[in-house]
Amino acid sequence: MDKPTQIRDLLRSIAGTDKPLFSFRLMEVVGVDGDLCRAKMGDFEIPDIRLSSIDGGSENGLLVVPAKGSIILVADLSCGSLRELCVIGYSEVESVRCHRGKTTLTADAEGVTVEVGSSKLRVEDGKITFNDGANHGLVKVEELTKKLNALEQEINDLKSVLFNWRPVAQDGGASLQIAAATWIGRQMNTTQRQELENDKVTH
Repeated sequence: MDKPTQIRDLLRSIAGTDKPLFSFRLMEVVGVDGDLCRAKMGDFEIPDIRLSSIDGGSENGLLVVPAKGSIILVADLSCGSLRELCVIGYSEVESVRCHRGKTTLTADAEGVTVEVGSSKLRVEDGKITFNDGANHGLVKVEELTKKLNALEQEINDLKSVLFNWRPVAQDGGASLQIAAATWIGRQMNTTQRQELENDKVTH
């Protein structure tokens, strides 16, 4: 080996530039499975590309999921051998999830989901859902109050009819029938669920 080559190699060794370097590649996302994705360079498809730079880092950290067909910037941590790849840049994001302990926050194109233990909240445009909405909508308090007030008024009117009635000798209850006729003739409408339910907020 000649002197200039020896000097070059020694300088590279001192500077650390003789070691293999990370490489970066642009790839197209083919599919996503958990915290791994498949992507391709040209016609060459590569599986098991980590979406978190640290193996298992998404379990208690941040997970960014790229959209299928989008372009990602992939770091080759195996310095060119394509054995240890992770995504570090995104042209389009499908969703973002942040997880820590019992709390998970997920944002996607439709809205945001917050989970804390067994409790879950989903917020979308014009709609809020607690715990998957199995108990249907929240009660419209103002509408329910109006309905209860109307029922209470009907009961009070009946009480007034009965209280003010005076028996008449030998009429066979006809005077009571006449007194109650106006109250009995009034028809109360059947309450419909949609009158009292706010289906924009379910729980």
